[in-house]
Amino acid sequence: MNLKRAANSALSVTLIIFLSKMFGFVREIIGANYFGTGMEKAAYDSAYSLFYLPILLFSSCITSTVVPLYVHEKTNNSLKDANRFASNVTNLAGVLSLIVGIAMIVFAEPLVKLIYGGFAGEKLDMTVKLTQIMLTGLMFFVVAIVLTSILNARGQFMAAQLTGFPLSFCSILATMLFAGTHGVVAVAWSVVISGVLQIVIMLPFLRKDFTYSPRIQWKDPRVRRLIELAVPAMLAMAVSEINHMIDRSLASGLNGPDIPAMNYAFKLITFILGVIVVPITTMAFSKMSRMVSQKNPEGMIATLRESIEQASFMLLPICAICVVLAQDIIRAAYMRGEFGAESLAVTSGVFQYYVIGIIAFGLRDVFNRAFQAHQDNVTPLYVSIGTVITNVILNLILRKYMGVYGLALATSISATLGASVLFFLLRKKLGHINGKSMLEELLKIAVATVIGTIAAIALNHFLPAWTGSFMRFVRLFCAGGISVAVYLAACIVLRSRQMRSIWKVFLRGK
Repeated sequence: MNLKRAANSALSVTLIIFLSKMFGFVREIIGANYFGTGMEKAAYDSAYSLFYLPILLFSSCITSTVVPLYVHEKTNNSLKDANRFASNVTNLAGVLSLIVGIAMIVFAEPLVKLIYGGFAGEKLDMTVKLTQIMLTGLMFFVVAIVLTSILNARGQFMAAQLTGFPLSFCSILATMLFAGTHGVVAVAWSVVISGVLQIVIMLPFLRKDFTYSPRIQWKDPRVRRLIELAVPAMLAMAVSEINHMIDRSLASGLNGPDIPAMNYAFKLITFILGVIVVPITTMAFSKMSRMVSQKNPEGMIATLRESIEQASFMLLPICAICVVLAQDIIRAAYMRGEFGAESLAVTSGVFQYYVIGIIAFGLRDVFNRAFQAHQDNVTPLYVSIGTVITNVILNLILRKYMGVYGLALATSISATLGASVLFFLLRKKLGHINGKSMLEELLKIAVATVIGTIAAIALNHFLPAWTGSFMRFVRLFCAGGISVAVYLAACIVLRSRQMRSIWKVFLRGK
């Protein structure tokens, strides 16, 4: 794949993800307008987190194993063998997720009591009910994850990313049409419907070169290999999600708006990571898996180095600018309806402490994919366990002095330590990654970020505090847009390699 084609593909995937995330962001804005940070919103967020836990576990098993194994089968055997393997995984995942969903529905109340110890009365009952409703759609989400992984392994990245739209579309319709009469219960049912739509969207793209087989083969050696890889991947994701559960559990004993504030703030973080890091890791994972399968270590190292530089080039300035403009971002994003001044103050503070760890969140995903491309899921597991232990210790210390802000800061610090350990271990595994050249590029990015941040601070100080939803966006657009422009100009002056690559693609496309 030449430079222009690769760049165009990356930009197309980024655009689809951006639109999907923006649609999801609109969903959050509408949800904030209807429900604010009240009891219903806290119950829904908590129920969705519990419902999404098995999805994350299945996702960690599937995405980290299906792609490299499918690529290996296709490269070393045949497309027919790869499709048989993929069909078998689809069937097994569907059956297992159905069993898990039924079990969690039965034990929903004790699970909610265990995880959200501060919930009682109507809040507890509502959380249990919403959890049970959403779990009826678990199987559809899990099957969709398998199909998405198959498309990614085959290089159909844009098709796989279309699955992000149904959840937002269904949630927005349910909120606007039925929230007045059925509250968040209608939104919970919309989650189930969106799971079905995800599968429907992918079916036309799977018809080409993919033949589905309904048979289940438990003794398939490829399935045994998948399980060997999936168990540590699942445990790694489990401890990471337990990490978030602990954060929310500790927040449940603090002030009422704290859990919704954490969710609103972290969803902005996931929005940024989704738009920037997901395209990088999705395409790099497929390429790194192919390089490992072809026994091309230099190609693998080059892909990894490029991914690190790309993620840093985009995330470092965003981190700095978001810290400076946190209140403007939260105000423009959420401040309407029931989302008032108190919600703004808490959410913007939490967002600032989360966003300082955004570089670590992004690079951690890149490093994990590099290990998974080598079919090594054990190392990320050990690092995840260490990260959770660190986070719990920091949570208990910082919560005492900083409240909910301490929980967010602990997450950022522990993620930074975890990403650093992963990088050290990965460098040891690969032998070298041409670190001198990469360090030079990262230093240029850091200097340009400082210049862009100074511009953001100045603009934030001198621009008037406009009121009204439209003017809030105008202020944020002016301050953020000009700061980014200053950063890019500094990158040009410093002759950043990433900036030169973007400029070359732009010139070739003209």
